[in-house]
Amino acid sequence: MSEEQLWLDMSEVREAGRVWLRVQGELDLATAPIVARRLGTLREQRTDVVLDLDELAFIDMSGLRMLRAAADDAARDGWAFTVTDGSAAVRRLIDFVQLERPLPLERGSR
Repeated sequence: MSEEQLWLDMSEVREAGRVWLRVQGELDLATAPIVARRLGTLREQRTDVVLDLDELAFIDMSGLRMLRAAADDAARDGWAFTVTDGSAAVRRLIDFVQLERPLPLERGSR
């Protein structure tokens, strides 16, 4: 894939016993598996995760399904996983879709 087709940047900060995983760019069909793999590794390590969605420029249903799957894994496995409120693009899609079960939100900022 060319750089134009795949725009995602992930960075991690370990703070207060958990990882803040910041994603920037686009969370879509091409990039959601990349984030899902990283979250899977952190879940296997039993690392508490806050997924920072505040700087996403775009999210599609693939990205939202990945978020829902991570939240479901967390609820089932007792894994501490939360997301930030997200960018306007994230909030717009979540509002449009009207999820049956809300995503676990991180209140406040680090």
